[in-house]
Amino acid sequence: MYKHLWIVLVFILSAVFVYGQKTIEGKIFSQTTKEPIPYANIGVKNSNVGTISNFDGTFSILIPQRLNNDTLTFTSLGFFKKTMAVNQLDSKKNYTILLDEKATLLKPIVITAKKLKDKTVIFGNRNYTAGNYEPDTVYSGRSVALLIDIKNLPKQSALPIYLKRASLAIFRNNFDLFRFRVRLNKYDSLTGKPGEDLIEKSIVVESNWKTGWINFELSDLNFQVTGPFFVTFEQLLDLNDRTAIAYGYRRIIRAHPEWLKTDTVFYGGKKQITQRLLMGGIDLPGTFIGASYAKAALDKYSCFVRETSLGEWKKVPMIIAATVTVSGQFKASNKPVPDIPLPIY
Repeated sequence: MYKHLWIVLVFILSAVFVYGQKTIEGKIFSQTTKEPIPYANIGVKNSNVGTISNFDGTFSILIPQRLNNDTLTFTSLGFFKKTMAVNQLDSKKNYTILLDEKATLLKPIVITAKKLKDKTVIFGNRNYTAGNYEPDTVYSGRSVALLIDIKNLPKQSALPIYLKRASLAIFRNNFDLFRFRVRLNKYDSLTGKPGEDLIEKSIVVESNWKTGWINFELSDLNFQVTGPFFVTFEQLLDLNDRTAIAYGYRRIIRAHPEWLKTDTVFYGGKKQITQRLLMGGIDLPGTFIGASYAKAALDKYSCFVRETSLGEWKKVPMIIAATVTVSGQFKASNKPVPDIPLPIY
């Protein structure tokens, strides 16, 4: 399809010092229902040491000695977080973590008798020429966030505008099944980074598609769009997935070390090191998110990545192919952005 296929990898060094490290294991439950909580986020905040619980609520996380005086946080959408001092945790113990549920109320929907036609508008980046992929082998919970700026929203009536769906482009998938969770994050005006979660519902899409756009239906959230926010996609990888990625990546690098190219780029006033795989990297186990590295996309959009659950958000020289669709009643005198259907493969 392409003469040369470039796949940008923001590679995390997975080597962890053996001496003094802890492996903390356990299972996370709802305090109310006593049912396991799948895909809960576990980690030391802003440390890039984090993971997610498995479908049955079990988890295992490796904590290096340098974080012994920090706090391990357990959190899940719709639940209050729980924290535990790392130096009080024992590798030999199997922990039971109970999270208290939050009482959430859906926002009311305004209904009007005026005969104004509902229109939809799409925001975000539809273009991509490569795939973004993370060969992380130790931790999990990697998320990518795209800033959605609605300043170009057509002039609207007095009625609110609601979010209908989010969409993510899959450049190539080599797994039998893959899973992504969508999150909405507050725009932090001080840092420009993703902030706190704006929704408390865990919305996960599981698919076996090899390529194309996957959709996350969000109409039931009644989320009113009033300003800029981040749409975030969190990849849900279990231990088997991470193991397959690790072995596949190592095999490629050992067989074709010349395929791995390291570049130094300056972006946002900072020096960043990226690694690119040529040629056969597209066959690696895993799921590649559609992405653009064109200057036009970098100038127009902002994209952030955190490599693990609860890790630090970093702005990256890459824009994922993702969109959101909003719906509302706009005045007929305006010409809103056309509702262009997303391609389905």
